[in-house]
Amino acid sequence: MKFAIAAALLAGLAASAHAADPGTQEVGVGVVLGEPIGGTAKLWLDDRLAADVGVGLSDGNLGFWADALWHDWTLLPQPTIGRLGAYLGAGPQIRTGDDARFGIRTIGGLSYRPTGHPLEFFAEVGPLFRFTQGGHVDAVGGIGVRLMVGPAAKKG
Repeated sequence: MKFAIAAALLAGLAASAHAADPGTQEVGVGVVLGEPIGGTAKLWLDDRLAADVGVGLSDGNLGFWADALWHDWTLLPQPTIGRLGAYLGAGPQIRTGDDARFGIRTIGGLSYRPTGHPLEFFAEVGPLFRFTQGGHVDAVGGIGVRLMVGPAAKKG
């Protein structure tokens, strides 16, 4: 039940961000499988900078994250169809439950945008630096897909 409520909040956040200025921004909503597993929404601010928010389950607890992501679309050799980019980012992560935790996650990943389809496929990994519960480092990351809406959604 907590997950369903959090997923609905995530979808509402993505819709409201897109409604704020639908002519200039692109939003993606999707799923990520990994640590944590859950829903993700990405608001593109321009071709290189995006904000990623998410909610998911980790060790049976609900977690929330928000990352600022910087993309480079020229770093990697490009496929014949679509665009392949690398990205780096960072932001806070909060996990609820009996042992509520707070930390900063740093993330590196790959993003593939197929030409002519409103999709983004991604894979990411990085450390989560915990400031609570002993202050150690955890690993985060996963693979996922987002459905993109907005002016550039099908350009790839």
